[in-house]
Amino acid sequence: MEPDAHSSEPTTYPPSRWSLIPKALFIGVPTAIIGLFVSAPPQGLWEKARLIGYALCHQMPERSFFFHEHQSPLCARCTGMYLGVLLGLIFLVVRRRTHAARLPAAALISVLIGFITIMGIDGVNSTISIIPGAPQLYHTTNIHRIVTGTLYGLAIAMLFIPVLSSAIWKQPSGDRTLKNWRELAILVVIGFALDAIVLTQADWLLYPITIISIIGPLLLLGFMGAVIVLTVRNLVNVVDRWPQLILPLTAGVALGLVLITLMDVFRAVVTGG
Repeated sequence: MEPDAHSSEPTTYPPSRWSLIPKALFIGVPTAIIGLFVSAPPQGLWEKARLIGYALCHQMPERSFFFHEHQSPLCARCTGMYLGVLLGLIFLVVRRRTHAARLPAAALISVLIGFITIMGIDGVNSTISIIPGAPQLYHTTNIHRIVTGTLYGLAIAMLFIPVLSSAIWKQPSGDRTLKNWRELAILVVIGFALDAIVLTQADWLLYPITIISIIGPLLLLGFMGAVIVLTVRNLVNVVDRWPQLILPLTAGVALGLVLITLMDVFRAVVTGG
């Protein structure tokens, strides 16, 4: 009898040599890496956020925000990106769609891709401004950067989760991450409202922005690293509950911190700073 093409059975793989590595190593090594990063200099929440941002962002002062006389760890565009990603993830948690494995409808996907394209255009236009005498489509400001970054972040959240769900969960949900135009409009309005608050550069925003600058990158790197860990251990599509994801996610965060450290060192060597 031929196998059912539409079977919902999880993907299974033969054991690999990676699966023979003691689980203790997958607990101890990532925990040690995270502990070393936290305890190593520089100390302090803001300083750690700046270190993470140093690997991922240009951190140009004129393209960043200042809170309580401290430059934000990420530039305006990157701040918007992670703000949008976290807003999208919170929306999915509230709507109980963290297991959603279906993309939005085609019309909504086209708009989300449009969000990504808009940020790309604004990013190129902003980069051109660095070149003396180069023609620009328009003068890019931090308002453009945070708004287009937020739209990009929302799009990434809505398009990335189905891929993640299909790779992780034993029984991914048949829900779409985004079901209709109303939901998209609500997310955009909330995103713009948050952007408006950030643009005030009020002193009290220092710690919220610092936390976003840490959680956003580590969460994305952590989930991508978790998929890698599950894949090499032949555990794709076997996770039933969130607690089972704690170990792979911890390993993913550790991998992300290793990557960030290497990028910090590379940038310091290349730029001499």
